Amino acid sequence: MIDAYLARLGLPRAKPSVDYLFELHRAHVAKVAYTNLQIIRDRPASIALESSVAEVLAGRNGYCFHLNGAFAELLRSLGFQVSLHRGYVVRLLESEAALNHLVLVVHDLDGMWFVDAGLGDALYEPLPLTPGTYRQGPFQYRLEPCARRDGWRFEHDPEGSFGAMEFESAGARIADFAQAHEHLSTSPSSTFRRFLVAQVREAGRVRILRGCILTTIDRDGKREEHLDDPQRWRDTIVELGVADEGLLELWPTEREKHEAWLASK
Repeated sequence: MIDAYLARLGLPRAKPSVDYLFELHRAHVAKVAYTNLQIIRDRPASIALESSVAEVLAGRNGYCFHLNGAFAELLRSLGFQVSLHRGYVVRLLESEAALNHLVLVVHDLDGMWFVDAGLGDALYEPLPLTPGTYRQGPFQYRLEPCARRDGWRFEHDPEGSFGAMEFESAGARIADFAQAHEHLSTSPSSTFRRFLVAQVREAGRVRILRGCILTTIDRDGKREEHLDDPQRWRDTIVELGVADEGLLELWPTEREKHEAWLASK
């Protein structure tokens, strides 16, 4: 598993260190796209850790429960000390959220590190679990204690896709996220069931495909490209790091949803 996973990331095996943790994190968020592909297909994958690793290796990837679950398994296999934590992504214009995120913390490595390969357009590199303001590429973040959850609050950049994410200091097990995954992947009210999303976080930019719109955010600002050609749409998804398993079969439905969204504006 380790060799195949590292090959997916394009990295060699090395001993645990801060530098190696950063290398692994950068490669993961840049090459393993955050996506709701299997949810859109009505085939949501299990969040059991071995299943999440299989989804990453197959290029189907997943969202936070899969990506961070798989990444935790890789880190542990490489000798890092990792704990799982309950997270709550607070969307723009909201003040509260139910359990909807899985967070990782790496311990005993010159301190503790907030690690998250499943926050979509947010972290490019780990953050020290220390209050402060941090800049990564086009985004500036704030990390501070969160009293109401006895944990931490991560505030995203105003240009980001959500407002903040809070996570508990207490550790968790992957089974603790099963009910949240069931709701997010099957409920008609879940935002994960609306449009296909695929996004990667690179050193100086974020690229997000949502439905038929490719958004790029970098230091020059935000740009949108409406994808009208199915082949260009498919190629964009593959370029973002998602395996081409019948992607063009999804085009008619995604295009129909896109046109309905345009008509509603």
